[in-house]
Amino acid sequence: MSTDGSVLLALAACCLALAALQAAAWPRPLQWAMALAVVAALAASGELASRTSTAEILRWAASPQRRQDLAALLLAEALLFGSQAVRQAQGQATRGWRWLGWLPPPSALLALFFAQVAVMLWVDGWDYATLAWLCALGFAALLAAATALLRQALPDGATRCALRVGLHGAQAVAGLWLARPPLRAAIDPVPLWGGRLAIVAAVAAALAALGWLAQRRR
Repeated sequence: MSTDGSVLLALAACCLALAALQAAAWPRPLQWAMALAVVAALAASGELASRTSTAEILRWAASPQRRQDLAALLLAEALLFGSQAVRQAQGQATRGWRWLGWLPPPSALLALFFAQVAVMLWVDGWDYATLAWLCALGFAALLAAATALLRQALPDGATRCALRVGLHGAQAVAGLWLARPPLRAAIDPVPLWGGRLAIVAAVAAALAALGWLAQRRR
């Protein structure tokens, strides 16, 4: 796997972990509503996922414009939701910050969609509509189970918020890495014995030889 692929895979895991940590602080009815929303969203996007090929994903990931869009989304999410986690950990979350904490992070939904695409590319011989519903129910159940386990393993809300801040920091670093400009050579490669460099070197050598011969005749 390439470096870009490894970073994107780690980033997807980070986004899903952030969604589970954030949902661990929600009341139970809101957690069930989130699971139903995930099922509905993945079932609705099943047709789009079935028409997405590996070549399209690679083209999307290699496009500088798409990388800039993804970087902007990650940086904005890290700033907003990270600030909400800091406010909640300090006990200074106002009503607006609490409402923001009840919204699922967009990056997690994007990661679930690409996970659905990966399943459809990997499984052969199945109806895409059936796969879409299986992915929707399976991913929602896994996210709900991860949320319950995190709430049981980390009962302290401040600890979960501190972990969220750290993951949002990693999210911001990944966004900055994706937003980096493409590396280009500062000087065009020129063959040693060809091109303009070779011509200049030959002319300089000829002039030096002529000067040396002129000096010898004197």
